[in-house]
Amino acid sequence: MANAPRSLMDFVDTPVLVGDPDGRVVYLNPCFERCFNTTKQKATGEPLAGLFGGGAREQVLSAVATICAGEPRARFRLREAGTGYAALASPVVVEGGRVGVIIVLTEETRGEDRLIALRRDVLEPLDELAGCLSALAQSAHGEPDRAKAATGLRALARMRKWVDQVGRELGVA
Repeated sequence: MANAPRSLMDFVDTPVLVGDPDGRVVYLNPCFERCFNTTKQKATGEPLAGLFGGGAREQVLSAVATICAGEPRARFRLREAGTGYAALASPVVVEGGRVGVIIVLTEETRGEDRLIALRRDVLEPLDELAGCLSALAQSAHGEPDRAKAATGLRALARMRKWVDQVGRELGVA
């Protein structure tokens, strides 16, 4: 196979895979093969779902469906074999028709993992605070107390909006 034609994607040192609209593997680059312990020969023609386990499987299939439905791209995160990846799925367009999807997986840094965990940790107390302030607003005995609780609820809504934005930026919301 020394003279086999090569793709430029063979030289990219990040996992790349290409799937068809039916969710089957068309191409894997050597980095994908190494990172996901598979081979082009074994995977080509097989369902994309077979390359991933658990929640990653659903995320990949959802991204393929999103792209084939006309979206310009889909971003998501997945974890496989203890490694986190930020994924970008883009359409493969030939003569104006979508004939597949290309997915590039970038290994996450530890900082991103910590931010994702921190966001998840912040959500629980925000929900608790919202419940407490709502209860206080309902049981308040005067307009000044109700106004303070309402101000607190508005501040919490802004905080929730920011946490949701962080989630979108991290690809987890």
